[in-house]
Amino acid sequence: MGRAALLKYSSPVAKLITSVSLVIPAYNDETTIGRLLDDSEALLRDICRDYEIVVINDGSTDNTLTEIEEAASRNRRIKVINHKVNKGFGATIRELYLSGSKDLIFSLPGDYQYAPKELLAMAKGLERNDFVIGLRVKRNDPPRRKLQSHIYNTLLRFLYGHRHTDVNSIKLFRRSILDKITLRSHTPFVDAELCIRAERAGFKVVEIPIDHLPRLSQGASGGKFSVIWETFSDLFKMRKTFRR
Repeated sequence: MGRAALLKYSSPVAKLITSVSLVIPAYNDETTIGRLLDDSEALLRDICRDYEIVVINDGSTDNTLTEIEEAASRNRRIKVINHKVNKGFGATIRELYLSGSKDLIFSLPGDYQYAPKELLAMAKGLERNDFVIGLRVKRNDPPRRKLQSHIYNTLLRFLYGHRHTDVNSIKLFRRSILDKITLRSHTPFVDAELCIRAERAGFKVVEIPIDHLPRLSQGASGGKFSVIWETFSDLFKMRKTFRR
C-alpha cells in the first residue's frame, strides 16, 4: 500500500491513534518477524507521531532474536525484551500489555497471521468503545484449533456471560484500562481475563471484522495439551473468585 493510499484510507481514524504501543510476542518466527517489524514501522510512521514497538523474543531456538535485533538497530522505536527460556504465550503477552507506555495498546503476533494495517480497521471501533477485538471472519487455522476455540469461547459465554466470539484474537485498547483492573493469569487465559475484567469495570468492548492470514512460521504452541489444560484451569479458577 503506497503512502498516498494509506493516508487516504487512514485519515478518518488517524485522530484516534495519536499515541500507540504495538506489542509483539515472537517465538520461532525468524521467517516473518523481520517483515512484520518493517511493515509495522512503515504504517505507524505514516499515521502516528507518538508510537513504540515492544517485541519479546520468548526463548526462540531459531534466528528470531537476531532478526529482531537487526530491526531494532535500524529503528530506535523498537524495544527488545529477550526471554532466555520460553515462558509461554500467556506470560509473554501479559508482560507486553503491561510494558506498553502509550495511550493505546495494539497487539500483533510475530507469525504475521495478521497484517499491521488491521490497526486502521480496528481503530474505528474506538469512536464509541474503549476496547476492540479483531474478529477473524475467515480463520486460517487447522480444524482442531477452530474447534478448540469454539469450545473455549462457548465456555466463556456460559461461565461469564462474555458475548464476544474471538477473545484470543488481536486487540486494541486504551492503556488506562490496565490502571483499573488487575491481571492475575499467566496462561493464555490472560487474554480472556483482560476482556472480561475490562467489561466488568465498565469499559465498552466491541469486535471489528478483520482478515486472518495463513501461518508462515512454526511458532505458536497454543494447541499443545499442556497449554490447553493450563488455560482451561485458569478459566475455572477466575470463576471461583468472581463468586466471592
